[in-house]
Amino acid sequence: MSTSLPDALAGLSAPRESPLRVTTLDLPAPDASLAAVPAPTPALPDEVPDLVLADGPAAPGAATGELLDVLAPTTGERLLRVEDTSPDLVRDIASAVATTSTTDWSWLSAEDRARFLFAVADVLADHVRALAVTAALTTGRPLGAGFRQDAPAAHAAAFSAAGWADKLTAVGAGHRPSGGVVVVVTTWRTSTADALSAVVAALATGCGVVLRARPATAATARQLVRLVEEAGVPAGLVRSAPGADAAADAALWSHPDLVAVRADGSADDLRAVGVALAHRGTPLLQRLDAPHVDVVLAGANLEDVAAALVEASTGGAHLRPGGSRVLVVRPVADALVARVAPVVARLRTGHPLDRATAVGPVPTPHLARAAREVLDSTAGLPAGLPPGGWWAPPGLATVGRHSAWPPPGPVLGVRSIRSAADALPHLRDAGSVTVWGGELGTEVPAPPDARRDALDLVRACRG
Repeated sequence: MSTSLPDALAGLSAPRESPLRVTTLDLPAPDASLAAVPAPTPALPDEVPDLVLADGPAAPGAATGELLDVLAPTTGERLLRVEDTSPDLVRDIASAVATTSTTDWSWLSAEDRARFLFAVADVLADHVRALAVTAALTTGRPLGAGFRQDAPAAHAAAFSAAGWADKLTAVGAGHRPSGGVVVVVTTWRTSTADALSAVVAALATGCGVVLRARPATAATARQLVRLVEEAGVPAGLVRSAPGADAAADAALWSHPDLVAVRADGSADDLRAVGVALAHRGTPLLQRLDAPHVDVVLAGANLEDVAAALVEASTGGAHLRPGGSRVLVVRPVADALVARVAPVVARLRTGHPLDRATAVGPVPTPHLARAAREVLDSTAGLPAGLPPGGWWAPPGLATVGRHSAWPPPGPVLGVRSIRSAADALPHLRDAGSVTVWGGELGTEVPAPPDARRDALDLVRACRG
C-alpha cells in the first residue's frame, strides 16, 4: 500500500510527474545538441561554476576550508576552485544526511521511494547538456561522447537502480527503516552512469548519500545534487562534500551512521579505504584501475574487433581507466593491426567542446606525458592545440617481452601471442577481459556494468 505524503513535511515535495516505466531517454538530435554548445571561449559556460562549495547544513556563504585549484585539461591552467571540505564540516554533512534520511525518506513505502527515483531518471534529460559540458571541461571527455554514450548509459543505469526500490527482498537486499549514509567517492574515472546509479541505489534502500567528490569531479557532483532535488527527492538527502583531505576522509569512514562506501581508484588508494573500513565491517564497493584486455583468437571477426578497439582508443582513460591491452594470436595479428592502425591515426584530437573532436585531452598531466613517451612522438597532434594541455595522440604501440604496456589513454598496447594458452599469464592483473573468436577455458572478469554495480550496492546496504 502506498504511503500518504503529508503536505506539512518539510523538504519533501511531490515527485516530478513522469511515467514510471519509461525506458528511453528523449534527447535532442546529436547535431542539434552539439550545435547549441558555443565554441570554446576563455569564459566558463553557465554549467560550470568558478567556485564549488560543500553542501553544508547551513546555507553556503563562503568557503570554510582551503580552496583547491582544478586545472583545465585543455590548457593546464586554473579552471575553477573547489572547497576542500574540512573534517568537522564533513561530519556535519554526514549527520545532516543521516537525519534527513530518517525524518523525510526511509519511512516511505517502497512504492513511493520508487516513484521518486523513477522521476530522477526522467529529470536526467534536462541535465544532459550541463553534465556533458562539465565533464568536457573538467576531465577532457569529448562532448559528443557525453551526448551519444554517457547520457543513455546514465539513464539506463538510473532507471535500473530505481527499479530495485520495491524489489529489495527479491534480490537479497533489505529496506533500512532507520536510514543511514552511503558515501560515493567520485574521481575523474567515475562516469555519470556510475555516480548516478550509485546515488539512486543507495536511496532505494532508504539511505541518504554523501558525494565525496575529488576536486576534478566536484562540479559534476554539484550537478547531480541539483538533478536529484529537481526530481522531488527531499532537499539535503544527497549532499556533496568535495575535497581530498585525508583527515576528512577518515571522519567519513568513522561516522556512526555510515552504511556503505562506493569508490574507484588505484589499488593503493582503495586498499587504504578498505583498511579504514575493516574494523567496523563497513562494505566497500570498489572498482580498481585495472587494465581491460582484449584477447583476439583466430576465429574472431576482425571487423567487429577493429570497431571495438577504435572505440577504446576514442574513449581512452575515461572508458578504460586502467588502460587497453590487446593480445592477438600471430596468424591474424598483422591483419588486425592493418585494420585498426590507419583508423586510429585519423582520429581527430581537439578541444572537448568541439563537435568534430573524437579524442580530447587525457584527465591528468602525467598520463599525457607517459602516453607521448610510449609513442615517442607528438606527430599525431594537430597544430594549434594549447601547449599546456594534456594532449596525447591516439595510436597503437607494439609491446614486446621486455617493454611496458602503455598508460591509460588513447594509445592501445598490442602484443602477439602464439596461442590462447599464452594469454593466461597476462590476465592476472586484468580488471576485465573480452575474448574474441573462441574461449580461453577459464573464467575471466566481465567488463564493468553500472547496473550490476548498483545492484551490488543495494545488497551491501541491507538492513
